[in-house]
Amino acid sequence: MGFFGDIAKISKQAKEIDKTFDPGAQMRAGTEKLKAMNESMAAATTALTTGIPAKAQIVSMGMTAGSMNADPIMPLELLVMQDGLPPRPVSLSVVVPMSQLYRVIPGATLAVRISETDPNAVAIDWAAQV
Repeated sequence: MGFFGDIAKISKQAKEIDKTFDPGAQMRAGTEKLKAMNESMAAATTALTTGIPAKAQIVSMGMTAGSMNADPIMPLELLVMQDGLPPRPVSLSVVVPMSQLYRVIPGATLAVRISETDPNAVAIDWAAQV
């Protein structure tokens, strides 16, 4: 087909993509994700400052979902163990400090704090030892 035929084919594909592309919808979806992340971080901050100390074991972790200030944001599945209560699963996305990245492996136990008002608001206390 040649170079010019390939350019015509790419141009046609771009026009097809433009028909279904909605930048407004993408912007709204991005805004909703940012709101959810801000709410999650606010809950974790509250839990970290006033929460109940507990332990959590990492069950699994996902691929890095981005970064904040060069620290990776990772989805984690935890098994939270709180005194006097049965262990319970918690899923969260966490900003992991680069200096603590070595601790994020399945089976590792981390110190956490749980919000007194929202048991799903869990924050990892990276400074605390288990």
